[in-house]
Amino acid sequence: MVATDADVDGMHIRLLLMTFFLQFFPDLVKNGHVYILQTPLFRVRNKKETIYCYSDEERKAAIAKLGVKPEITRFKGLGEISPDEFKLFIGKDMRKDPVIIGKDKIFEMLSYFMGKNTPERQDFIIDNLVVEKDLIEEIEKIEKEVGVK
Repeated sequence: MVATDADVDGMHIRLLLMTFFLQFFPDLVKNGHVYILQTPLFRVRNKKETIYCYSDEERKAAIAKLGVKPEITRFKGLGEISPDEFKLFIGKDMRKDPVIIGKDKIFEMLSYFMGKNTPERQDFIIDNLVVEKDLIEEIEKIEKEVGVK
C-alpha cells in the first residue's frame, strides 16, 4: 500500500516508489499486490455527523447534506490527519486503487518515465499540463464562501 500526500510532491514520491517496485519487485505489480491508498481531502462535519470527502464533488454533497455552516477542514497532507482519524481510513472499507500495468509494458514505461529522453518527456508534460493555480484559486474562493477553518 503506497500512502502519499495527494499533491504534486506526493505524486512525485508515488512515481519514485512505483519505479522502485517496477524495477526491483515487478512481480508484486504484475500480480496485483500494489495499491495506492486514497486519503480524504476534506472533513465536513456538524455536531452530529462527520463526512470525509475525497473530491470537491463529495465535499459539495456533504455541505448540502449537513446543512447550514458545517465545519470544513482541508487536509493538505497526511501529516494533517491525526492518528485517531487516520485509522478510520485503514481497514476493509478503505479506498484504494490497484496499480495495473500490462506485463509487457514495464521496461517501456520505466525507460520513458525515468530514462534519458528528457526532451520527449518534457514535451509530453507541457502538452498535458493542468495548471493547478486555477484549481487552487477556485478552492480558496469556495473555502472563503463557506468559512473554512
